[in-house]
Amino acid sequence: MIVLKILCLFRAPCSVLRASWIQITEARSTKHEALNIPNTEFRLTTFFITNQFFRRIKNFTHQILTPLFTKFVLLFITFLILAFIVLKIFKPEFLTKIYTKSSFYFFHYLNLDNHEFAEINISGNKHVNKEQIIDIINSAKEKLLQKQNIEYQPLVQNLIDEIKTNLPWVNKVVISRSMPRVLNIFITEYEPFAIWQYDGKKYIIDKDGNAIPFEESSEFDHMVILSGKAANINAKSLFNIFTADPKLSQNVYSATWVGNRRWDIRFSNGLLIKLPEASIAQAWEQLIKINHTQGSIIGLKMIDLRIKDKIYLEYEDSVMKEIREL
Repeated sequence: MIVLKILCLFRAPCSVLRASWIQITEARSTKHEALNIPNTEFRLTTFFITNQFFRRIKNFTHQILTPLFTKFVLLFITFLILAFIVLKIFKPEFLTKIYTKSSFYFFHYLNLDNHEFAEINISGNKHVNKEQIIDIINSAKEKLLQKQNIEYQPLVQNLIDEIKTNLPWVNKVVISRSMPRVLNIFITEYEPFAIWQYDGKKYIIDKDGNAIPFEESSEFDHMVILSGKAANINAKSLFNIFTADPKLSQNVYSATWVGNRRWDIRFSNGLLIKLPEASIAQAWEQLIKINHTQGSIIGLKMIDLRIKDKIYLEYEDSVMKEIREL
């Protein structure tokens, strides 16, 4: 009797729960049918969500595997960085060897080291002939094919080195390849600034002093002639002051680097300007002011600006004679 009473007590709640579950199931089925979701997919999703085994796998992955994998990756990256630093300090040749081999395989298997070119496009050259560049490329290819057991260097880099070595006018070279066999070469040349005479030889130099063997050309007739040891290295100081008054600078004929410390400037009319060791820009500004004063340089033989805040003028003999007779 007691058991029957207990069963009766639980029967009503169980009936209620059963009815609720049926309603929920029907509602879900209706919802998924409205969304056109197949019952099979819904059942599989429900199975994977409610199945204890898959839930344990999911928890294991998120709580254990993912943190472990993250730590392993971080440790591996740290190890690679430390190994690179140690090798860079103690075994740099080993890193070079690895780079050389990897470069070889990369360029070889991508066919980027194919030595046959159907077309070569050259641009940017002014003083260098295209034929010279093509001859250098052909000779460079022959050298590369003859080399044995030598550290590998990509073909493009070899061509850049050969062009810069054999053509002194070339400052920078950019080479690219267009598939399948087209080579594009862009040349940046040094900009000629002056002619440098030293030790019985002539050179064309740019503003940074890079020297190029001189060849007679009307193009260089207007250029300033520099002389003196290391004059080319110090040419940039002249370039900077000449830009202050281009009209005045056009009349400069030559410049001599004196005692490895200062410049003497000679104008085309014979006027000599002695510049100081320091504050050369300020001294040149003084000269510009003198030049802009009407009639101030007539009969002048020399202007000495070597002493700060002082200007010494030396006139031609005929002018000095006239001054004395006043």
